[in-house]
Amino acid sequence: MLIGVIGPLTIPRGKTTRDGAQFAVDKINAQGLRVGDKNIVLRLFLADDKNDLNLAVINARAAVAAGVVGVVGHLTTDASIAAAKIYNEAGVPQLSPTSSGREFTQLGYSTVFQLLGHSEYTSQYLAETAIKVLRAKRIMLIDNDTLLGKALARGFAAAVTRQGGQIVDSDKINAKSSDFNAAVAKIRNASPDLVFFAGVEPQTSAFAVRLRQFGLQTRLLLAGGAVNPLFPRKTEEYPEGTLVLVNGHPVEKVQNFKRLEQAYREKYTSPLIPRTWFAYDAVDMLAEAMKRAGSTNPRLLSPILHQMKFNGLSGAISFAPDGSLIAPPYTLYRAEQGRWKTLNTLP
Repeated sequence: MLIGVIGPLTIPRGKTTRDGAQFAVDKINAQGLRVGDKNIVLRLFLADDKNDLNLAVINARAAVAAGVVGVVGHLTTDASIAAAKIYNEAGVPQLSPTSSGREFTQLGYSTVFQLLGHSEYTSQYLAETAIKVLRAKRIMLIDNDTLLGKALARGFAAAVTRQGGQIVDSDKINAKSSDFNAAVAKIRNASPDLVFFAGVEPQTSAFAVRLRQFGLQTRLLLAGGAVNPLFPRKTEEYPEGTLVLVNGHPVEKVQNFKRLEQAYREKYTSPLIPRTWFAYDAVDMLAEAMKRAGSTNPRLLSPILHQMKFNGLSGAISFAPDGSLIAPPYTLYRAEQGRWKTLNTLP
C-alpha cells in the first residue's frame, strides 16, 4: 500500500520529510500492519515537486493515479494549496508536516490536515515573544513574499500593535533572492531594537550573516521555517542571540528521543529536526486510521483522522473541523555558544 511523500526532495527540509516518513514505514512494517483481515506492507510513493506549484499539481495527480492511501506533503503552504483540490476530489487525505499557513486549512476541504500550528497561532506567539520576552519597542518587519510569509507578517503586525509595540518599518524579500541590500538599508535607517524576518532556511541564515557584515547588531527573531539542518546541536551561520520560535515541544523531551535519534542517524544523513517527527507522525496516523477503518480505501480515512486523538512523537495531535491542529505547542530557542538553547514553551 502506497503513501505519497511529495515535496522538494533534494533540499534538507525535503529530505528529512522523506526520511522521517520512511523511518515510520520501516517501524510499522517491522511490527506488522493488519487492516481488516489482511496483512499490509507500506511503501512510499516519492515525487520531487521542487516546490514548484505546477509540479506540485502534476505530482499530486500522479500520486492519485498510483493509488496512494494518503499523502505526506507538500513542503510549503503555496504548494500544499496548489495540490489540495486534486486530493480532495479523489478523497485522499493530505497531511502536511511543514505547511503552516492559515489559508491551507481555510480551503473547506475535509481531506486537509495540518500537523503544525497555523500562522494565526504562530503570529500571536511571535508577537508575545517580541513584546513580553524580549521587551522590544521598535520592531522592523520583513517577509519573504510567500503565502505563509505574508500571513505571518500580517498577524504579527496586528498582534504587536494590540500589545503596545510599534512596527517602525517593513519590507519584502523574495523567497528566492539573496539581495538583502534594500532591507539592510531600511533597518539602518529605522534603527529598530528587533527585526522579525518571516522567511525560511537557507535564506534566513544568509540574511543573518549579511546583517553582521554590515555591522548591525539588531536582535533577530525568526519562525520555525528558519531552523538550520544541524538544529539544535549547532546554530551554524546564525549569530549569538538569534531567536527562533519552533512548532512542537523541545526535541530533548520527545519520548525515547535518544534511542530514536541514534536509530535514525544510523540509517539517514538527512537533518533530524522537529519536522522529521511531524512526518513520522503523519505516516503513523495514516496507518492507525487504516486499522480503525478496517480498510485501505482513502475515502474512509479522513473522517477517522478528524476524530482521532493521537499521541505522537511531536506531542498530542487532534484536529479542528477545518483540519488545523488543536492547541499546538511551540518552543522558543536562542543561539548561545553555538547551540540552540531552550528558553520556554508556549502556550
